[in-house]
Amino acid sequence: MTLSVRRLCLPVLGFVAAVTVLLTPGVANAATPSNDDFDSATAVTALPFTSAQDNTQATTAADDPTSCYPSIRASVWYDYTPAADGIVLATVASSGSTPLIAAYTGTRGALTPVPGACTNFNTGSSATFHVTAGTTYHIMLLFPYYGTQVSFGLATVAPSPNDDFAAATVAGFPSEQSGDLARASAEPGEPTPSCDATADHSVWYRYTPDRTRSVSVEKVAYYVSPAITVYRGDQLGDLSEVDCAPSMSVANSVFTATAGQTYYIRLGASVLNTTRFDVRISTAPTLAPKVYAFPERPSVYNDVEFSTYAGDPLGRPLVTGEVSFGDGTSAPVTGDPIHHQYTKDGQYQVVLTGATADGRTGTGSLTVPVVTHDVSVSDFVVPASARVDQTKSISVSVADTRYDEDVSVELFRLSENGYYQSVGVLTQHVVAGAGRKVVFPFAYTYTAADAAAGKVSFQAKATLKTGYYDDAHPQDNTITAVTATVRPKS
Repeated sequence: MTLSVRRLCLPVLGFVAAVTVLLTPGVANAATPSNDDFDSATAVTALPFTSAQDNTQATTAADDPTSCYPSIRASVWYDYTPAADGIVLATVASSGSTPLIAAYTGTRGALTPVPGACTNFNTGSSATFHVTAGTTYHIMLLFPYYGTQVSFGLATVAPSPNDDFAAATVAGFPSEQSGDLARASAEPGEPTPSCDATADHSVWYRYTPDRTRSVSVEKVAYYVSPAITVYRGDQLGDLSEVDCAPSMSVANSVFTATAGQTYYIRLGASVLNTTRFDVRISTAPTLAPKVYAFPERPSVYNDVEFSTYAGDPLGRPLVTGEVSFGDGTSAPVTGDPIHHQYTKDGQYQVVLTGATADGRTGTGSLTVPVVTHDVSVSDFVVPASARVDQTKSISVSVADTRYDEDVSVELFRLSENGYYQSVGVLTQHVVAGAGRKVVFPFAYTYTAADAAAGKVSFQAKATLKTGYYDDAHPQDNTITAVTATVRPKS
């Protein structure tokens, strides 16, 4: 009995059990596929080629390449040597877990991946790649989980009909275009997209609008997305780029198409990312600009920061525009936050108008309520001198020129430990008015500790009790005063 080196990894007891099973009459066992190993690959001698086989007993070799997928549970191999240059399509269909496809050139232990000939769970069950006459291509079907019953096919396919600029497909409007960039090539003299220099394999579409409109070219599936470049011009060497969106990203192309002007839409990818694509050519979505203010409810003391957004489903920013603040002033849209300070309270209608680079425009608005709640401590009267156990009056005056407020004033004494201790709190309703002030009367009894220090420092702090609004200018809500002399009890 001849045993494959691949089976020597079985433990001794497992090996004996396996041999016993093989030698026991009356027990049916699925055979290992004949092309289970690289060295016994099935030769594909003519195209189209199809093969259906049971791979449930397929295994993997220690040197199976993992460049396409890192974890291989089983693999089978096919070899193909073309007689002429061309493009081939490899396909798989399975009753269970669909295998991935990976193609290589070279020899065992020194295999080189064929660019673009590696499928994954997103790109589906087929791989298209270019082949060169006389080169042997080693095609591996790899099973990440387990071998299954698989149908494998290999056939020649024609190049993309719109592979060359001169053969650009006329794109209807609106329309959805699909194809396979693996069937495309790099045409000599093609312009290099400004946003994706690697996207050298391409196909071309031609669009001439009957009226001026904003046009979008959107990728239907981002994980197989090509680079999209839009050009004006009539000759391959005389094209002017209008817009560019890189491959393998969610970016889409959008541009203003002028009536009667022909535009060329190039879909491209690097050889490593050439795969099937789907794009939609249609009217670009309208903008829904938005403007946000921070803080949302400012006062006249706030430097308000306005942020602008295009509200574009395609993600294009505003490049021009204006923010009108509703008080007779405005500022241009620059892409950076805009700052503004209001001078009086009121309801302000902020209006944003803007445009994206492709010419789409839109308007958005926001109501900004400017409300300034502000009281101040205008006077703080403490005794100039006192004796221990003497109770004296301390008064705090609060001024308010804006809104009637409920105000709390807390009186503090600076302790010998260096921090303020609360002495008492008073709350009153303060009626707003020019020149008006409300007195908060406190009484304080001086202590031996005050006499030991020789003086006592007081602090008064006013706080709004309105609830929703804080004081907009708290810097004038706190004040200090000192009783300069405190003598012992006589």
